[in-house]
Amino acid sequence: MMRGRSGIAALLLVLGAPFALAQEPATVAPPQDSPVVPPALVVETPERPADQSNPAILTIDQEELFSASAWGMRVQADLDQRGSKIAEENERLAVQFSNEEEQLTALRSTLSPEEFRKRADEFDKRVVEVRRQRDSVGRELQDHVEEERAAFFRAALPVLAQVMKERGAVVVLDQRSIFVSAQSADITATMIERIDREIGAGPAEPAQKKTPEKAPPAAPAPQP
Repeated sequence: MMRGRSGIAALLLVLGAPFALAQEPATVAPPQDSPVVPPALVVETPERPADQSNPAILTIDQEELFSASAWGMRVQADLDQRGSKIAEENERLAVQFSNEEEQLTALRSTLSPEEFRKRADEFDKRVVEVRRQRDSVGRELQDHVEEERAAFFRAALPVLAQVMKERGAVVVLDQRSIFVSAQSADITATMIERIDREIGAGPAEPAQKKTPEKAPPAAPAPQP
């Protein structure tokens, strides 16, 4: 499998994604398949009269609700920290495999074609296995973030229900699905303040077991 630098190149292609977490700040983002929708237009309107009999329709920015809350900021800080460790480990592995490949290439002239091919195949197998492990680390980190988001919205639901009751609302719409709305209908800031006060930053322990930060050490480079 290893021809020239194909082995380490395959590793770097995969290690590049988690490594990007350290290059620029990671963000708690919605799932990748979420449609890109322009933000809703907000207009200034008078406050809804207290004696108005028609039920109120409220709006909320779900992404801001999570990311600006104490819970969301805790998750973001954890994501940044663990993403940085993943990036450091990816870089270490990339350097290690690059050095091993150079050593193996230097041995080529001293080995029979059969022996060199055997060692090259073993090297490539280790690269593929580490790549699989690093892929798993990245997926586990993303799963952790999604579980935290789900737990946050479950915990926020009773608070939202109380705000709806206080304002006589029968529905709350996501701002991403709205073309134009009154500013007074937006309860995002109110919800953040209430959730931070009543729920706080969420559970002390992550919703899922911590992502392993290191792959098992690779075997030493082959020697003459």
